[in-house]
Amino acid sequence: MIGTIGKGCRWLAVLLLASLTLVACTSFPTSGPVEQVSVAAPGARPRGIDVAAQPPEPGASPEAILEGFFSASESPGEGYQVARQFLTPEAAASWRPESGIQVYDATSQSRVVTTDGSAVLRATLVGRVDLDNVFTAAYEPDFTHNFEMTQVDGQWRIGDPGPGILISLQRFHRAFAAVPVYYLDASGQRMVSQQVFLRQSDIDPDSPDALVRAVIDGPGGWLRPAVMNVLPTELASLGTWVDINGVAHVSLSEQIEALSADQRAQAAAQLLFTLSYFDTITGLLIEVNGRPLSIRGADTVGVVRMSSLARFAPERPTAPRDMFAVQDGVVIRIGEAPNSVLSTVSGPLGGGWDETPGRLASSWAGDQLAVLSEDGERLFVSTNFNVEPVLRHTGTGLVKPQFDANGNLWTIDNTEEGPVAVRIPPIGEPLLLQLPDLDGARVVEFRISPDLTRMAVIVEAEDVQRLGLLRIRDAGEHALEGWRQLPVHTTRGLITSFRDVAFVSPERMLVLGAGERDTTFAVHSLDVDAALVTSQGPLNDEDPVLLAAMPIGTMGAVAVMTAGGVGLRFEAQYRWSPVVRGISDLAYPG
Repeated sequence: MIGTIGKGCRWLAVLLLASLTLVACTSFPTSGPVEQVSVAAPGARPRGIDVAAQPPEPGASPEAILEGFFSASESPGEGYQVARQFLTPEAAASWRPESGIQVYDATSQSRVVTTDGSAVLRATLVGRVDLDNVFTAAYEPDFTHNFEMTQVDGQWRIGDPGPGILISLQRFHRAFAAVPVYYLDASGQRMVSQQVFLRQSDIDPDSPDALVRAVIDGPGGWLRPAVMNVLPTELASLGTWVDINGVAHVSLSEQIEALSADQRAQAAAQLLFTLSYFDTITGLLIEVNGRPLSIRGADTVGVVRMSSLARFAPERPTAPRDMFAVQDGVVIRIGEAPNSVLSTVSGPLGGGWDETPGRLASSWAGDQLAVLSEDGERLFVSTNFNVEPVLRHTGTGLVKPQFDANGNLWTIDNTEEGPVAVRIPPIGEPLLLQLPDLDGARVVEFRISPDLTRMAVIVEAEDVQRLGLLRIRDAGEHALEGWRQLPVHTTRGLITSFRDVAFVSPERMLVLGAGERDTTFAVHSLDVDAALVTSQGPLNDEDPVLLAAMPIGTMGAVAVMTAGGVGLRFEAQYRWSPVVRGISDLAYPG
């Protein structure tokens, strides 16, 4: 229900947090000393960062105890032994830091008040990390926690550290790193990544066992119904090390031997794709009781290379980065070269068609076009530009279509009863998928992720716009479910108005939006959990109304259309070059 969407509101700020202030002008610091970190070699991942935790100083003030506790909470060594020294004996015994992490934003009207031994934090809670290491955005603007400062033998100590770890966003990004962990799609044929947050100190290119354990732990609860994990649930990692040749030796418990030959290859793909987070890792050797596990495609000593697992790669074949646009009632092609050669497509879409083209979409190879009628009620497909486009679906308020990675064509029909997703296979009848999570809303735009696990959706209800994700479940029965609102918080505030959304990779999206304080629409880049948001605008006082992107893993094929009908192509951050004028729609292959 659309009411559920509002209740599920989640925000994630990506700001460097300023220090909180205490009443009576005393300070409650939220940042520690800045340390210089050496730059890693090109193409290599840096080693984990160890935060040297320091025990409390005798006679330390309540503010110093709080700051020391926050700093020590970044170091989990020996069961958070140092951090527990800042707590009362009772709190130290009952504290369970491993139960989860709560992340708060300390930049907006947050205060800590110290009176009569209390230390109250008031801030916006922006996210949680549970035992699956997956960040789940949250929005609790009135979050409050009292640390209950008290004296033990004349020394200030914390009586209530809170559930799990309470950490500011600045410290969270310093202590944790986002790592893609790989599973399989529902068919078991293609890799699907999920971003997890691991402690910087646990990420070691010479002993990357934290990554192996993350794969074994399985996907987070939201994504789990959409992916496959062939590793047995009872499997255990007994250690991982990397030899001088870059081969990762992964020692696993005996349960791995129960897998079939196909499943062993899939398991090897999950592990090696995840371990490729480190560019220095060149191969994988799975060992059980000191012996190499037999895996199809391994070399004579049991090492599996990425070349033998290439069939699982999520990347699609290289395709031209040509754009398509509607100009003066005909469809044109815009070349990817810097001089942007424009040409009218052949056949009826290039002129003489009975319909007037409205919104359009291109297949990955650019050999098929889908075109909506100008009134948005009929969807046509042209598989041969020299013949009349074929009518494939009739609706009432169809949204701009998209081809997915399997060649299916999608649109959403905003019917009087609510939005309905329409999936049109290359051959066969359209499949209608109900969207009960979006009852009462109108879908403005949508995009399917390249790995076919997520649909990003912009919805509008009662003049309020929201961006969110639906999970695509495609094993046996097709479904779009699990609506999760995805608030986008930039350095200029929360984005409250959305015009378009697109994927540039399975893990990264673009949104065209404007905020509460900054009403200028601009393009913002963010990961699928909105953990990191980067502005790619403004656009020189232009008013972008439409966003187009080709999911090639970079910003190398991104464009916008302005309210004045000008197509601007992304060149570099804050630099967009005009390539075409007088257009009414624009699309990259999807």
